[in-house]
Amino acid sequence: MRRMIFLAIGLFLFSISSFAQEVIYPKAEVFGGFSISSIPGVASFDPTTGLPTSSRKSFKGWQGSANFNITHRLGIVGDFGGQYASIPGFTFFGITSSGVSLNSYQFLFGPRLMFRRSKVTPFVHAMFGGLKEGIGSISVTASGLSITTPAVSSTGLGMAFGGGMDINISDRLALRVPQFDWTLRHIGSTTILGVTVPGAWSTGQIRFGIGLVVKAGGK
Repeated sequence: MRRMIFLAIGLFLFSISSFAQEVIYPKAEVFGGFSISSIPGVASFDPTTGLPTSSRKSFKGWQGSANFNITHRLGIVGDFGGQYASIPGFTFFGITSSGVSLNSYQFLFGPRLMFRRSKVTPFVHAMFGGLKEGIGSISVTASGLSITTPAVSSTGLGMAFGGGMDINISDRLALRVPQFDWTLRHIGSTTILGVTVPGAWSTGQIRFGIGLVVKAGGK
């Protein structure tokens, strides 16, 4: 009886390993494409009144990632992106301000869970790393005097939670439509004129990506 039990367990384990070997999936999946990031609270100026306004701003740019698969369902992904926008200048009561460029960069890493099908591959992920945001130099002219502020940028701890879907075109190529991420960025504390402003989380940024996925190797 004991031999029969051990034989049954051995056959069961062998069947599991055989099934796992039959599952074919790529060693790596490389994505590249177009990206849009929507960020709230970006200040702009009304060209008529010159007064500052605040609204959600769309940044457009690029996005790329490399997913290294551990199993047919689990992978480790490195995700990178850069988006750009601009705010036009204004003239008000003899004061002229130049336009200003804005940028946002993401560099994130984490696990990805995939649900592979013959035609589509939905996935979800949680990524951690950093987010960098910057603003270009601004020139302000008044009464013949011109002042130019330098470009500044800040980098903080970043996280992204989201997912997406790949539509399989062939064994080696897929179309990602789209990838969605809710991104969070921690803004560190700063001291201005002796007053310390505590750090806080910025939670309103969302990002969409669409493009092609190239699959390499096979397991």
